[in-house]
Amino acid sequence: MQEISIFGNGCDEVVLLGDIFDLWRVRPEKAIRDSIYLLKSLNDMDLRIRYVVGNHDHHLVVLNQEDEFMERMARGDLYPVYVPSLRWHQIINGLEIELFYPTYQARCCHRRFLCTHGHHLGGMQAMSMQVMGGLRRLSGEELLPADLEMMMTYAYESIYRSAYIGEMVNLENCLWNFSGLLQWFKSGVFKNHSFTPVERQYEAILRFLRDHNLGRVDCFIYGDTHQAGIYQRKGGPLALNAGSFMRESGKCPGQKTPDTYLIMNEDGLALRQLGQMTPLYLCELS
Repeated sequence: MQEISIFGNGCDEVVLLGDIFDLWRVRPEKAIRDSIYLLKSLNDMDLRIRYVVGNHDHHLVVLNQEDEFMERMARGDLYPVYVPSLRWHQIINGLEIELFYPTYQARCCHRRFLCTHGHHLGGMQAMSMQVMGGLRRLSGEELLPADLEMMMTYAYESIYRSAYIGEMVNLENCLWNFSGLLQWFKSGVFKNHSFTPVERQYEAILRFLRDHNLGRVDCFIYGDTHQAGIYQRKGGPLALNAGSFMRESGKCPGQKTPDTYLIMNEDGLALRQLGQMTPLYLCELS
């Protein structure tokens, strides 16, 4: 909050890139309760809160769609509907939050910015989703964004339900820690690997923009991997991973630049690290 007041320069809204509510690790009541202090602090600074839902809090999307289905059912509209872009308001502990999925778009200095969590860029990582996608392609059908969303919902809801079972959470934490050790080992063995995480995901970013018919975007902002970074190809959008400012002890051991956030105003884009007076990256938009 102190850094927003120092470096914000009149900022009037904050965009949270998802996973503030970690519904994969604890019961939803605790996940929401643990996040109230942050949301209330932002609200007390008179900042409009835009919340882009991610994968750990994807159940919020499911709840919204179930409410919408109940309304359609009441009026007899019983045909399936796929809405590629969702926007709704939610009251959380007396605070009004505006939620978006999977993207939130804004304009600044005559440029178009698109914010998303970034979990779509990883594609279908779960084995069951890969099998289903392979069968779909073998049948000659194209895998559409609606199909990917359906498969992701199936996988994410399974993880969400397991958060009620302590043993399942412990197992998932063990897998998380093991993957962190594996990442640490790989970073030690492949020290000369020159590609940044953003550069490796650039093709997936372009594919995401194309598949969702999002048109021209000047800057693509995401999080998900918690690895802050910037990359751009000639003629393409600036891709920027804002990283994460809510690091937990023991999580993301391979995180090279922790505790980062992004400030955007008429002066430009500034990728900052908590406690540092000089930004990690500065881009003028004039």
